[in-house]
Amino acid sequence: AIRFGRGVHDGVDAQPLFGECLAPLAAAARLRDFPLRRLADLRQAPLIHDDSMRRAGRMIGWEQCLQDAGLDGVDAGRGLRFDDSHLALQAAALGAGVALGRLAYAAADLEAGRLVAPLPLRLPLEAGYFLLVPRGRLASPALMTFAGWLVEEAQRFQQALARLAA
Repeated sequence: AIRFGRGVHDGVDAQPLFGECLAPLAAAARLRDFPLRRLADLRQAPLIHDDSMRRAGRMIGWEQCLQDAGLDGVDAGRGLRFDDSHLALQAAALGAGVALGRLAYAAADLEAGRLVAPLPLRLPLEAGYFLLVPRGRLASPALMTFAGWLVEEAQRFQQALARLAA
């Protein structure tokens, strides 16, 4: 299985694939009405919250993001709330506001131009993506080959994502 989390599960070996981070994401068309050229522009932007992140360990949301960025004077609790990352990203792609979204989840929307990452702010998460294999089975030749291929694909994906979110 490939799972998002910290890679700690009973009875399995976890092969790290790549990390994840959050970034402000918005529809390019929305930015014509609410330009985001600097962090302070978030004061006027409608915010979209992804409350599903609480299941990934430490909850990171707009409040933490704005605090880490040193931006005060923003009501971090305002805006739409979703308990599903895909719905939060879809709302942002439809122009409802700025989502603090997981970049790996947003890759297809970034590539298609439905979403952009207009600000350089990135919040690395403590969780990431892991290949989970029943304990002791990772040493089998077939799984070693598969895991090696998957790690290479994950590296390519990570490089492509870095370009998309630049």
